Amino acid sequence: MADTIKNQPLVTVGICCYNREEGFKHTLQCITNQTYQNLEIIISQDFNETLDFGPIVNGANDQRITFWKQPRRLSMYNNFCFLLEKAKGQYFMWAADDDWWAPDFIEKIMLSLLANPAAVVGFCDFMEVDEDNNRIASYPNHLPLLQEFTTGNDVKRIKNYINQFEGFGKANLFYAIFKTEVLRSRQVIDILKKGDLPGDMLINLSVLLQGELVVVPQLLRTCTYMPVKGYVQEMHVPRVKNLLFIRVNFGGLHYLQKKWSNYLYSHFTIIRSSGLGFPKKISIYLTIIKKIAFFYYDLLCINVYLRGYNVFSKIKRQNTLS
Repeated sequence: MADTIKNQPLVTVGICCYNREEGFKHTLQCITNQTYQNLEIIISQDFNETLDFGPIVNGANDQRITFWKQPRRLSMYNNFCFLLEKAKGQYFMWAADDDWWAPDFIEKIMLSLLANPAAVVGFCDFMEVDEDNNRIASYPNHLPLLQEFTTGNDVKRIKNYINQFEGFGKANLFYAIFKTEVLRSRQVIDILKKGDLPGDMLINLSVLLQGELVVVPQLLRTCTYMPVKGYVQEMHVPRVKNLLFIRVNFGGLHYLQKKWSNYLYSHFTIIRSSGLGFPKKISIYLTIIKKIAFFYYDLLCINVYLRGYNVFSKIKRQNTLS
């Protein structure tokens, strides 16, 4: 490793954990076994009355680790923010307690980052697996999708990111390796403290406005998908009403509007506060307007039914926010 990267920049790994003991042990092992040695490992366990991961951390016997057990409940995004505030490294990454990383994950991404001065974030190919580590075939091949964001043309990069369907996994870019300074912008901190679940995708957008992305083409990470990952999922109650020749699910309309509208309109705020010139902003605004228009189109197609022949089911788009 010493012959690969001279004078390794310090990379801070922030591990956010709560109550998944086996997952935490696995994550800690993956991170401490990284071939890239110049690491600061910060662990923050959110407030938990019954579980204490301190003994597990002590058992690792690694001087690079600092462990914090929170005295009160922070919530997921506030815990992420805490880790970022404590970081001393020039580069930073968050690590979830239900994922896997190849031993050379950090090394290979850092090689790419250091070779590309314009890059502010580096990632790799990844895949989703179930609890038994079997690949989930319903998810797409992520490498070509990530490569859409690697262009040096800032407007094209941002448009590609905005246009890409959220269900294709672009939120996973949140677990890349970043230049720490780009994450400490006021905008990113505000998004973290707000705590909305789609906030990870807004943070990715903010970062891509500040510089380029490099993607290592090897599969170096898996993320575990479980039906319940310990996060609160809001459910909607169908409220269907008959109006002349149509049936409208007002419950579904309200649920999807509440879930996604703030996320979509926040794109305007992020672009407006960027350093892009006015013509570039206008071009991207038009892309956002189109995305929002399609969202409301999908909203109607999903929740409005015509009696008899339902034309909406025939014109519904394949990939819709749900």
